[in-house]
Amino acid sequence: MPAELAYVLTPTDVHNIRSYVHHKYASMPSDQRAEIVADAVARIIHNQLPDFDLETKKQLTYRLIRSTVLEQQRPVSPDDIFVLCMELDMENPSVAEPFRKWRREQEASWSGTESARLPYRGHLVGESEAAIVIPLPSASGAIIRKQRRRSLTLYGTLTVIVVTASMLFGWSQTQERVQEPSAIGAETGLQLPAEASAASPNELPSELKYALIDKDKLISFLESKSSILADSPYIDAIMKTAKEFDIHPAFLIAITGQEQGFVPRKHERAKEIANNPFNVFHSWQAFNTSIEQSSQIAARTITRLSKDRPSDVDPFTWINREYAEDPNWSKGVRTIFASIIKALETSG
Repeated sequence: MPAELAYVLTPTDVHNIRSYVHHKYASMPSDQRAEIVADAVARIIHNQLPDFDLETKKQLTYRLIRSTVLEQQRPVSPDDIFVLCMELDMENPSVAEPFRKWRREQEASWSGTESARLPYRGHLVGESEAAIVIPLPSASGAIIRKQRRRSLTLYGTLTVIVVTASMLFGWSQTQERVQEPSAIGAETGLQLPAEASAASPNELPSELKYALIDKDKLISFLESKSSILADSPYIDAIMKTAKEFDIHPAFLIAITGQEQGFVPRKHERAKEIANNPFNVFHSWQAFNTSIEQSSQIAARTITRLSKDRPSDVDPFTWINREYAEDPNWSKGVRTIFASIIKALETSG
């Protein structure tokens, strides 16, 4: 099997798992289906790691999903595992021996040896519905709740991250691609190459691209909504992200208006909500990070979803297809964006 095709987890894998689960368990609530998807994705990665102790494998799984699946939005490859493992203490026999065994298996697989274990295929739902072991729901609500608790206990934050990644990014077969070695290894303790961390060009229409605006007027608009986003560091982070990703600041602010009503100061958890007012990765409760990271993830998602838009399709509607399940999301964001632009253009 060629090395460049030896992925541990690809966008197609995630797509197949999601399709299978959503079809098989269509009657289940979406959050329960998402947890099954999360558990399956985590198990695939977990099972392809060297035979370290359980805690080490859990930590490696978490970091691979956080960096590769979420932040870079690309397939997980053996190179990612290799780079991450090199941070471990190789003088420790309990680390070195499993790692050496794993490397021999990968080398045999890459050389095309038929007798070698090929860990990257045969786990896909698309090949066989029985190929992947996923927790099967019971008619009993108590058993389902017990299953959910067990899953959350085992994977903790990992489950939340995989759930939201699989739901938000909506990976499909058309996104699968070969990665160059230089692009591998972000968030593994190594520094990303500068070109890998740069924002990619979006395909938004000119009115939604970045423009210099009167920051004081934008703050005044937010103040009129009693929004905590008018304060630092929130407004500063959003403005910085807008410039970096060539997105109009009013567009990003409009999303916070649609998602969280601009985060009113009077809300008892305003500071928590303000960390993720875009509800990236499902919600601010599920993914409570920093305004810097959530705004960048939102901008990166907008950039990706802006591509290949038919000329006769409204850009808000085009982005709505994946950013939000609510079909009226685009109408709300469009209306709020227009009101912000009007406020920015008002003199005085």
